[in-house]
Amino acid sequence: MKPRMYWANLLHIYQPPTQREEVVRKVTDECYGTLIRVLEASPQAKITLNINAVLTEQLDRYGLADVIEGLRSLAERGQIEFTGSAIYHPILPLIPKDEVVRQIKLNTEVNRRYFGQVYGPQGFFPPEMCYSLEVAKIVAEMGFDWIVVDEIAFNGKVGQARNDVIYQIKSIPGLMVFFKERPFSAGITYGKYPSAKPFLEALKGRLNTNSYLLTGTDGEVYGHHRPGQEKLLEEMFQVSEPRTCTLSELLDLFPQREVANPLPSSWSTWEDEMSQGIPYPQWNYPRHALHQLQWKLTRLAIELVHNGPKDSPGYSQARHLLDEGLHSCQYWWASCRPWWDTGMIEWGARKLCDAIQAIRESLPSEAMKEMVKTFDLVIATSHDWQESGKAKVLKERYLEEHKEVATELTFGQGA
Repeated sequence: MKPRMYWANLLHIYQPPTQREEVVRKVTDECYGTLIRVLEASPQAKITLNINAVLTEQLDRYGLADVIEGLRSLAERGQIEFTGSAIYHPILPLIPKDEVVRQIKLNTEVNRRYFGQVYGPQGFFPPEMCYSLEVAKIVAEMGFDWIVVDEIAFNGKVGQARNDVIYQIKSIPGLMVFFKERPFSAGITYGKYPSAKPFLEALKGRLNTNSYLLTGTDGEVYGHHRPGQEKLLEEMFQVSEPRTCTLSELLDLFPQREVANPLPSSWSTWEDEMSQGIPYPQWNYPRHALHQLQWKLTRLAIELVHNGPKDSPGYSQARHLLDEGLHSCQYWWASCRPWWDTGMIEWGARKLCDAIQAIRESLPSEAMKEMVKTFDLVIATSHDWQESGKAKVLKERYLEEHKEVATELTFGQGA
């Protein structure tokens, strides 16, 4: 039998809960609708899709339900496989277990409400591919068969995982782990492969092998971040090799198993950061004053809402605002690695602050004072970094130390 290569392409689409309606509409017009049309035009094509339910809710809220219907129809036709995730895109290794479980359950409940029973994910996409063994154990406990991570998780370096076997996690025998290939994913994101020709040229040495290519990118790359990038999908869906498949189909296509012990990591972590034991640098960098203040505010919000009276008139609102307030973007845009935006920092902090304010009548005055003080410090520090030029200096230092950012992959958040 002739060797066959498969392409399992995972797309992740998401908008933060602080996103403006006009941006959601713009991205829908440029990307989400385009992806649906491209897939509908190629009935043999398959992808694996993560859509965080916060985006599903936004699509419904803004009268864009045709996107939901289109995705559901494609899933019913077997062209889309949905993954599980966390509803508001938090960094799962950095929040308590009960919050992790809650976010995953809410994601499933909301997406199933809109997509119906066709939303029955076998696999799990951790936001930003932020992995830890503790998160993997929760994912397995919640009934998922596999989790997808960046290949740097394999042993802290790129290019080490095999692409002709399926790995199972050493201490969790029932949970498989897929390692996303970074260079090809980077090439898609940064426009190295605007059409099928350069993509196939790069794959030339692998096309006649029993292997698979597993790419993972923000779905917004196609048409929004990179106008015209959908041409790659249009043309690749028309060629016979490599054949497209879902991640779950790889489990049957490649029966050989090996054991792996993935390291804490993300799809934005570099080898030098892994060697220093910094697995989530864009969201919790050591000795990063803004991150420290943000996480102090986050822990305070979690503690006060958890301990707040459940029968308080504002408790349900506080609980919902806390869910939203755990989204990852505020930490990402504070990192200066290389992302920076004072507005995103403030919007995220305000969500957490508003969660506490919703039950302020039930809280000790000292707790409220601590919350206000911490919130004010987050905002004041971000403004100081902006005005003093410190943010710019940190960004430039990061780019100097990580020249691969121009050609390799650092994933963005939402739009």
